[in-house]
Amino acid sequence: MATIGLHFGHDAGAALTDADGYRVVEAERRLRLRHVCGGNGDFPRAAAGWLAELRERAAGPVTRVAVADWYTPVCRVLPPALVELVNEDARWTATGGVGLADAVTRVIKPVDWPLAEGFGDVTLVAVRHHYAHAALAYYTSGARKALVLALDGTGNYAECGMVCLGDGDRLTPVMSFTNRGGPRFGLVYEALARRVHGSQFDTGKLLGLAATGASDPALLPVLRAMLIPQSNRCSSPDLFEPLDEDRLTGSALRYADTWWEYDPVSGGYLDAGLADSSDDDVVHSFGSVFPDEIRTPDGRTTVVGTSPDERVCRDLAATLQNAVELDLVRLATGISGRFPSYSTLCYAGGCALNITANSGLVESGQFTRVSIPTCCDDSGVALGAALAVAEPSERPDLTDRSAWARLAYAGPPLEGCDDQGCDDPLPDAPARGSGSGAGVRAESGGLAARLAALGLSGRDLADDDALVRAVADLLADRRCVAWLDGGMETGPRALGHRSLLVSAHWDGARRHVSQTIKGREWFRPVAPVCPEEVADRWFSGPLDHTESMLFAVRVRPEEAHRLTEVRHIDGTARLQTVRPDTHPLLHRLCHAVGERTGLPVLINTSANGGGMPILNHLDQALELLAETELDAVVLPGRRLIVE
Repeated sequence: MATIGLHFGHDAGAALTDADGYRVVEAERRLRLRHVCGGNGDFPRAAAGWLAELRERAAGPVTRVAVADWYTPVCRVLPPALVELVNEDARWTATGGVGLADAVTRVIKPVDWPLAEGFGDVTLVAVRHHYAHAALAYYTSGARKALVLALDGTGNYAECGMVCLGDGDRLTPVMSFTNRGGPRFGLVYEALARRVHGSQFDTGKLLGLAATGASDPALLPVLRAMLIPQSNRCSSPDLFEPLDEDRLTGSALRYADTWWEYDPVSGGYLDAGLADSSDDDVVHSFGSVFPDEIRTPDGRTTVVGTSPDERVCRDLAATLQNAVELDLVRLATGISGRFPSYSTLCYAGGCALNITANSGLVESGQFTRVSIPTCCDDSGVALGAALAVAEPSERPDLTDRSAWARLAYAGPPLEGCDDQGCDDPLPDAPARGSGSGAGVRAESGGLAARLAALGLSGRDLADDDALVRAVADLLADRRCVAWLDGGMETGPRALGHRSLLVSAHWDGARRHVSQTIKGREWFRPVAPVCPEEVADRWFSGPLDHTESMLFAVRVRPEEAHRLTEVRHIDGTARLQTVRPDTHPLLHRLCHAVGERTGLPVLINTSANGGGMPILNHLDQALELLAETELDAVVLPGRRLIVE
């Protein structure tokens, strides 16, 4: 048996879980539209096809369909009963410990729902947004006992987070957070990202920008009060650190022509004025608009800029990041204190993409392990919804160290390959073991014709050794390659399956791949990839958490001159370590490049052009090769190099 999950909010998609593993369909990658939701473009028609695809992939009959409750009003393919439930049923909004367990999943009737056609006798279940996040974090971690934390910008009814306890096959919600009381980590981060970069989805850019600024001690308590009002800090001091009133009294925020003074009763700024407002107003006020000006108790005013090139924006980004790190570690430590027998932390939600804050959780010493799924943001909500209601037998057994890869590469294989002749032997290619290959003739049709039309040629390599040697030679010669291998990554990080690779040994490598090829901003970091067994020579920090690029490490000072191209401005790096059992060819490639350059470290960034989702079609890769400074496309499974 199997369970399918659906998510219709931004970063929408569908997913399957059964005993054999997972399959995740991310809508933005199929529709080539960033952060697509259920109301965008071809989503309704495409969603029916994705469901049929997942039913075909399932090892057994699909018995449940789980629908996450967070959606956009313009979505045209919602079950009517879900809309009725979310809009009218007060039980669904329950917060706190009492009643919360009864308000995270609910069976609904698929009345007049076209997407339900073809499933037969299935149970349709609505799943609360943050419970889906929590289920994803826990059930994909392999842990049998864990504290589970979900935090993001918002969910239905302005909920911004949830705490659950995972025990065996049970996941019990015990605490809920709302944006009225905080923590508003996601909302305030989104507001500043919108101000500086133009979009609420540019929080990743803001994190990169933070490393270029300096935290302002006078602004820090003001931003912390925006994240969590002082009243809530004083009522729950084990979760939220109370602030010094002397560093708040007299401070104020200006929005347009109105100054909002610090209010000692509510302990915040907008909080008193929003007391009788709707949850939507709360979300909009904190998440859509950042103050135009900030006044600190000493009378100093800071006019907030609108560009990453302005020093004030860089310093505000650094100050906000500092505030988030301080309050996140305090929150997680406090929750752990309330449930001391849970030493593993499973963490998800959009806030879990903040890699420097994640490292703070590890290095706090509070937990023996911090587990974050690769699709911890809303791209994983569909799978989380499915896992939340699946039977234990429909969740894969995760027992070995490489179990994380079952989720990390649960996306579809590269499209436009097997169905267009890419998997057939190329004409004039040598027999296996007889040499390193020949060019592709255009008249052969299929892939060869496509290459000829773009003015490209291909080399069909004899074996894996020849492939690794050939690609290592390219990288050592300061070339950049697209490495397209196996199932697509889930979540926003390229983890060696849909990656652009360049050797880190030469000056200008980062600029070449990040700015020249991808058109990214100057302050955006790139990620190093390195064999696990030699990582501690080059890096320090939580190296036992670096397989999925969700934790920041530090470049060793004595090696900083060798790692200039992968070292971020603050000395950190978003490292991915690779092992022979999970990345056999990429692991060998790092060592082969190291033999040629003295540095077994590659720069790894996602395979896509500027502003586009990660590619998953061979033709998209070939277009990137033909239209940019990219030097080659490598298909390791096919032992093919296209140049």
